[in-house]
Amino acid sequence: MKHKPSHPSRLVTFAALVVMALILTACGGTNPSATSPTTSTTAPRSTTSSTVPTVSNCSTGQLQVTAGEGSGAAGTISQVVLFENVSTTTCLLHAFPGVAGLDSSGNQLAQATRVVNLAPFTGSTASLPTVQLPPASTASATVFGSDVPVGAATSCVTYAALLVTPPNAFQSVRVDASLPGCAGLKVGPVYAGTTGMA
Repeated sequence: MKHKPSHPSRLVTFAALVVMALILTACGGTNPSATSPTTSTTAPRSTTSSTVPTVSNCSTGQLQVTAGEGSGAAGTISQVVLFENVSTTTCLLHAFPGVAGLDSSGNQLAQATRVVNLAPFTGSTASLPTVQLPPASTASATVFGSDVPVGAATSCVTYAALLVTPPNAFQSVRVDASLPGCAGLKVGPVYAGTTGMA
């Protein structure tokens, strides 16, 4: 007795295979292009962040601090102090240098008060300019003294030299510049150039 082939079972098997193929395609398929934008955008970010330059405040060791021009008018005697970048990197100078008047023995006699246009400075240092100082460039500030005696005084002390600390630095430099001290000392902020003015 011969058995007839069962065609319905073949159809069922074929249909099952088609359904499984469709399920695998839907669930297991990936789109390679979906991951490529992430790779392409990540690399530029790291490159950009690693190449951002950082400019630091000038240290005393990067600067040559010397006396510039001096002048006088109406009892006010001024002395420009120069800050030349003698290093090989650009650095920043911001706000006021520290200045003290010295006697002939090097003792500190007075600390300079901060002024802008000879008026006492009471604002925020954020309002003052920041000088970006490339190598071989110079910035400057002006120190003011007075030769007019105050009150009943008939003479005034003379500062034999100045002790100058660059803005935001920690080491001081002696500058050979003499100023009269009838009313103490005043100092203005640092500006670009050699005139001590904006």
